[in-house]
Amino acid sequence: MKIVKVRRVGNSNVVSIPREFEANGYTPGSSVLVEQLPSGELRILPTEKLREQIMQIGRRVVTDHQEALKILAEHDPDATTPQ
Repeated sequence: MKIVKVRRVGNSNVVSIPREFEANGYTPGSSVLVEQLPSGELRILPTEKLREQIMQIGRRVVTDHQEALKILAEHDPDATTPQ
């Protein structure tokens, strides 16, 4: 954990990420997702980990709603019928 200052660069506010976090994907030139949580906190996530997070959420949704998805699939007029 590090305390850093918010600086103004042009029209943006900037927070420097200490080099010790490079091993976690925060390298120069890498893309990150910055998300504001309801508590006002900011969460920074390397975009390469974003796909993994989306897949986990998708798996959870499919697991939690299997019956509803099956009903929808059975009523899909564009679905191909098995031959």
